[in-house]
Amino acid sequence: MQQAISYRDRDGFVIVTDHSVKRYVQISYAQTYDHLMSSGLYQRLVDEDLLIAHNEAVPDATTQNFCKVLEPEIISFISMPYEWSASQWKEVVLHFLKINGICIEYGMILKDATPFNFTFHKGHCIFFDTLSFEMYHEEDSWIAYRQFCETLLGPLSLIFFNNVIWARMMEAYINGWQLSFISANLPLRTWFKSPTLLHIHWHAKFSRQTSQPVHGGSLTKEKLLILWQMIGKGVQKWSPSKNKKVWLTYYDTDILSDQYLQSKISIVSGWMNEIKPAKVIDLGSNTGRFSIIASAHAKKVIAVEPDHDCIEKLRLDIRKRGITNIETVIADITQPSPAIGWKNEERSSLLQRLNCDMLFALALLHHVCISANIPLAFVAELFAQITGRYALVEFIPRSDTKVAALLLNRKDIFQDYTEDHFIQCFSTKFNLVKIASCDASDRKLYLWERK
Repeated sequence: MQQAISYRDRDGFVIVTDHSVKRYVQISYAQTYDHLMSSGLYQRLVDEDLLIAHNEAVPDATTQNFCKVLEPEIISFISMPYEWSASQWKEVVLHFLKINGICIEYGMILKDATPFNFTFHKGHCIFFDTLSFEMYHEEDSWIAYRQFCETLLGPLSLIFFNNVIWARMMEAYINGWQLSFISANLPLRTWFKSPTLLHIHWHAKFSRQTSQPVHGGSLTKEKLLILWQMIGKGVQKWSPSKNKKVWLTYYDTDILSDQYLQSKISIVSGWMNEIKPAKVIDLGSNTGRFSIIASAHAKKVIAVEPDHDCIEKLRLDIRKRGITNIETVIADITQPSPAIGWKNEERSSLLQRLNCDMLFALALLHHVCISANIPLAFVAELFAQITGRYALVEFIPRSDTKVAALLLNRKDIFQDYTEDHFIQCFSTKFNLVKIASCDASDRKLYLWERK
């Protein structure tokens, strides 16, 4: 049965199970698919790490009504556009333009321009909609132009020139925003930058007068290439607006002591070396110090952190270090990304996508329980839902200065935030494996194994 995740595509659809992903290609798309494969375009895009690779499934009873059934390389975690940082958005837009520039050399073009066709895999942006390619004929219009402006360039402009929080707004606007809305919310200086002036402001003004996009007329191959290159060069120069860096200096100014930190690193590294988990989720990763430690022991690490600048710093660090097994997610675990789209099944929720065999919750519990007022029993239940085996949880007691700071200007209704109650709640879902005290503090690390 066709699933909601790909219902918009008339040339095929995707079926996802717990163990496989299959893309069914309609007979109507056979000629286009054959050109994609035989022209050399598919192989070039795969070789340049721009497109996810696939195998063709062995024909069986399920394939008789389709020209092909594809089995793409498994992407173990797909992040959504509203979970990306500013640099990730820029990377996606530039990759979209680059892919189109390559496609047109082979007589093809991308027929749509949604950011949901991209994710991040093995440390870089990847395009995964194999059926998004169509034949290009000389002087065709750029059919995806309006969609590109509304769902890629427009949101990117708002993120860079207004506030990075605009990325999160894509949760509510899966199809992007009207150009007039984007134009109205961009600052005056964007009227003096060619990509936003031409493709947002003037495009919005023109769209109010006609239903046709600015570049709805015919465009030669050479004009399209120049257009994409101009947009790309303009976007490449953009830098995001500066924001107040709340947690970026946590390890420099807010950590208890270097002795505490080194003790914590030693304990975590030792337990990781013993367990060697396949997949780690680091909730509240901050700038990813422990995500990087985990990456040396695990095949895959997902760093989940609500602070944009912390994620940007982590992405910069892993690029410099050549680390390719860490993926990042901008999300608040107390308000995770919901399921959206048709029947709330088109895009799955963050909690549906998060799974691992080891979960980190380091210096996080007090924020969840006190700042967000989440009961410890709820936290234990959530952690048991995410991890298939281990949870490494740091308990920070009420005597700690950081907990005292959280309670300073609010009524203390958290009398059940105690170590005994923590152990009691987690023991309903987990078995206790190990406890270790961190030097120069009252903090303890608990290693739990799910029942």
